Amino acid sequence: MNLLLALVATTAGIAAALLLYVATPQQQLRAAGRWPTRHAWWPGTLLALVALLLIWPLLAPLEAISTWLVLLMLVWSVAPFLGAWRARVRASRSRA
Repeated sequence: MNLLLALVATTAGIAAALLLYVATPQQQLRAAGRWPTRHAWWPGTLLALVALLLIWPLLAPLEAISTWLVLLMLVWSVAPFLGAWRARVRASRSRA
């Protein structure tokens, strides 16, 4: 049960960080730019809070918050590089 809860929390955290990244105007993961809605950050924020609530019973409070923040920062650090790589691949396909 604890392993399943940890996997669900990690998946929710990764999805939350990606949704929050995609909601920014300068992201390059999506070819169409930021989400078309005005409040695009709501789904990511909701999933981030769900991830924190799922991690909370597994660890001590300070450890849960630290783990949650490290997970979000890790995804937010990798996402721009993935977006730049994807934009480069899209550009090379359009030239060919």
